[in-house]
Amino acid sequence: MKKSEILFNEKCVICNFEIKHYKQRSELNFVNCSEMGDKYLKRLHVRFQDGKELSGVDAFIYVWRRTQGYNWLATVTSLPVIKQIAKFIYSILAFLIYWRFKIFMKS
Repeated sequence: MKKSEILFNEKCVICNFEIKHYKQRSELNFVNCSEMGDKYLKRLHVRFQDGKELSGVDAFIYVWRRTQGYNWLATVTSLPVIKQIAKFIYSILAFLIYWRFKIFMKS
């Protein structure tokens, strides 16, 4: 296993579209988590060899810092006020995307 795994839902059209872009611009180890349970379907996760994890905005910051052309976004999003706003917005968007995915997967 590499230093980290980026866990994303490959079956989610929105998630997969974004991650495909990051795959082209980074050396990160992206792993499909669509069969790993709801914890991983609800947010982007980064899992490290020592068992520690990042999720949500913190996971995106990790990815952006290591993706060509996105370090600026990681820097801006890491600013305290911006980070709190981003976490709030991400929690709403992640919730909506998760439930959209769950509804369409039942169809």
